[in-house]
Amino acid sequence: MDPTAKDPKATDPQALDPTALDPTATETKGPSPVASRRLRVFVLVGGAYLALAVGVWWHVWTGHPTTSTTCGCGDPAFTLWFTAFAAHAVSTGTSLLHTSLLWHPTGVNVLDDASQLGLGVPLAPVTWIWGPVASTNVALTLAPAVSALAAFALLERWHLWSPASFVGGLLYGFSPLVLLNLAEAHLVVGFCAGLPLIALGLDALMTGPCRRPIITGSLLGIVAAWQFTISSEVLLITAAACAVVMATVVVARTGSGRVEVVGRSTWLGLGAGGVVAVLLLAGPVWFALAGPSHVTGAIYPGSGVAISGASLSKALWPASPSSAFDAYVARIGGYQGTHLAGEYLGIGVVVVVVLGVIIWRRDRRLQLCAGIGALFFVFGLGSSPSGWRPWDLVAHLPLAQNIIPVRLLLVTWLSWAAVVALVADHVYKELPARLSRDEQRSSRVQWIGGLAVLATAVVPPTVYLTQTLPLTVEPVVAPTWFTSVAPRLSGHQVVLALPVPFSAIQSSLSWQVAAGLSFAMAGGDGPGSDLAHAGVHREAEEALASVSGAFPQTPIGPGAPTAVRRALADWGVTRVVLPHE
Repeated sequence: MDPTAKDPKATDPQALDPTALDPTATETKGPSPVASRRLRVFVLVGGAYLALAVGVWWHVWTGHPTTSTTCGCGDPAFTLWFTAFAAHAVSTGTSLLHTSLLWHPTGVNVLDDASQLGLGVPLAPVTWIWGPVASTNVALTLAPAVSALAAFALLERWHLWSPASFVGGLLYGFSPLVLLNLAEAHLVVGFCAGLPLIALGLDALMTGPCRRPIITGSLLGIVAAWQFTISSEVLLITAAACAVVMATVVVARTGSGRVEVVGRSTWLGLGAGGVVAVLLLAGPVWFALAGPSHVTGAIYPGSGVAISGASLSKALWPASPSSAFDAYVARIGGYQGTHLAGEYLGIGVVVVVVLGVIIWRRDRRLQLCAGIGALFFVFGLGSSPSGWRPWDLVAHLPLAQNIIPVRLLLVTWLSWAAVVALVADHVYKELPARLSRDEQRSSRVQWIGGLAVLATAVVPPTVYLTQTLPLTVEPVVAPTWFTSVAPRLSGHQVVLALPVPFSAIQSSLSWQVAAGLSFAMAGGDGPGSDLAHAGVHREAEEALASVSGAFPQTPIGPGAPTAVRRALADWGVTRVVLPHE
């Protein structure tokens, strides 16, 4: 019995075409039955992912999505601020790239911050109608669903068993790394659709022939530019992964004696993508690196970014929630629910990857994905005091020094989710022929074997996440002054609000949003909150952060009052607000 006879994709001539899932390769005479079926599948899968995302944010959508979100404090307040800023800049015609609404009068280079303009600008209509809390909730809900769907699209291009592709997308878009970053409103990590979409475009060009390489490459350049506006850090990680993949493929083809290592269509597509990316990104990249208020060197030199990598033990085995850390976050602000280890992969994923590599060692795609995932996991362990880990080799390079190593596990999750899908596909298609020639029994064996592989991988992280899902939310509440007095202020007002936002207690950012960004803020968050960037006003910032309740407490010296008065004058502060309710 042919083990693939039950799979319609295995007997469909169009499905066997390596460019069949290339959206640029479709005919223009009208939708074919295959295209219509593909569209229905994507709608159903996308709907399933969206339903799961709504379940993750159940307390938002069954409560008050215009007033409640993960938190109006800590990092969520920073994300909320930039969501509001994007809509404000579009509506007022002011610059999207630089603003003095924070850190007045110098201002901030928006592209050096976690600004997510690629999400805030498209969601501006939602912000205008329902407010920034609602648009932030929309982004947080779409993030895992869209990321999972992008990974599903990549896996479907390989004509895998559909349940395997679905679970592969699920593992990536709803991984602990993604969901626990979304709990802190870190959309720069949680909205990670760009990585699989860029991989999809590169796969279309490298495994061609691609029928329309210039269009495919141009789309690839557009996606890269969009990813830059969401997270330049993730774009850099993606570029590193793509470089490793391309180098590996070229070396493998050269070793196999292929005359044409890279085809003409590949060069055309990559060239078109490069041209489009340069045209779209040349200006923004220059602005981020050399524009007004740009940050030179490490963005957070005092944060220990280089050593904040994954833990091998926490990646393999469930880590218990830390009550001490939960209490600390409850004090300074941030996600108010149970904090788990975002680097958790689960022993099931690792078992499937290892066994898959051993059993299907002739599957080059499986071997490549497994190897890329392992490589980025090892680098994702970060630095060590003794300097022996791989990340120590690149940690101090100009761009790498601003990458948080644990975020390299995005590549690991996508790569190993692909391995899980490939292994399940192999089991589904090959196991029945080895065990039984009875057609009815073979069908049962197909499903049981394939689903067993998928369950082995997906159950451990799912069980782990149930400790904090659905995610905890709370109302975003501003003191009365910011909702009743601040919107009616006349003239150019600069406010210093206590607690100051650079104390890690960032609630005043959400208060400024509640006031409609009607005044400029002395101080802010982002790179400027690192005291290494404080400059001549370091003593004043340390004193203001200390009286705001920041941790650790800094002793206030006798010169602090004079330093604070000088700083307030230089910042142009017109009002100091100490909320009492």
